[in-house]
Amino acid sequence: MKKRSTFDISDEMLAAFLDGNVDSQESQTILKAYAEDAKIREILNIAYEVDAELGHQYSACEILPMTALAASCGEENYCCLECEKYILNKQGIEFDERKLLDDAINNGWQKEDGTALHNIGRHLEGKGLVVKRQYRRSIDDIIKALENREHIIAAVDGGELLGDKVAEAIEDIMIGEIPDHTVVVLACDKKRNIVKIFDPNSPNKEDSYTIDQFVDAWNDSKNYLVTVTQKDNELYIPEPIDLSDVELSSDLNELREAIAENAHNVWAKGRQELGWTYGKRRDDEKKQTPCMVPYSKLPDSEKKFDRDMAMQTLKLVQKLGYDIVKRKSSKPKKKTEETFQCNTCGHSVAKFQVYCNECGRPTEIDWSLHKN
Repeated sequence: MKKRSTFDISDEMLAAFLDGNVDSQESQTILKAYAEDAKIREILNIAYEVDAELGHQYSACEILPMTALAASCGEENYCCLECEKYILNKQGIEFDERKLLDDAINNGWQKEDGTALHNIGRHLEGKGLVVKRQYRRSIDDIIKALENREHIIAAVDGGELLGDKVAEAIEDIMIGEIPDHTVVVLACDKKRNIVKIFDPNSPNKEDSYTIDQFVDAWNDSKNYLVTVTQKDNELYIPEPIDLSDVELSSDLNELREAIAENAHNVWAKGRQELGWTYGKRRDDEKKQTPCMVPYSKLPDSEKKFDRDMAMQTLKLVQKLGYDIVKRKSSKPKKKTEETFQCNTCGHSVAKFQVYCNECGRPTEIDWSLHKN
């Protein structure tokens, strides 16, 4: 494994960094190397220039760091868990600390390298609290939530919150935004220019920062907030992620129609299994609906619902930083050579499949049992 410069950075680590597949500690190592080592800086700059030439530049839309790992809390990367425990204690809700950790690991919320932002608050949900996750919030949103006596977990760049200046040296390219830590916001006072937080990394009961310093660190998560309350009877106001800056290619627009039709078929199959049949008018008592027809027979008003759902799903995938790649050939694999059974439901799956088409579970096939 070839190492680069005086830093403990291999070619493999650099490649993983460029693909966005490194953990928080590795990212910090590379960022430090970029700021201090001309050779590393040259390699990364060239890599980004080449990607731009090949059309692999960042998406025109803003990418939300849904899968970024909050991991800046000692060697065990438990900052999210510590924030949730803090809120449970404040709410007077009893919990078994060992069970919380076991649940986090068994459900895949807590990984070795931290907790993905979209899994913050899962323990609180399990205790009956109302949890909302939102991007692009503001200081005013924080103040309003605090006035409503909501608890707040914010995702931040831990190093930047503490005044780490490494990112300043690389602000011209998009590799310095690392929302790798979570804190509980306790108070926010615009007049005094203070934000008070509970920081799992700090020995203090609370720490204070200027609003600007907090916001600078918070910006790296696209201002991601998790708000928590006991209120379950308040008016629900849906606030889906803004996808207005996402444009789909012609291929994905075609895929939209296929997803819409399949979504209708999935819905119809589920309804049939519950005893629903076709009827000229919807009748909940008789379990009849005029929509129990093939997709091609649906009126445009009904097709629009499925198309909008498909369109929003495809846009969301891109917004969250994923790419949908079309294979050059759709020729199916030979069943005798490349098709096996899902361990969960027994449905046939191809070797390249990660999830089963039938049950949706990971295939988890032990390929050592299928040697050529």
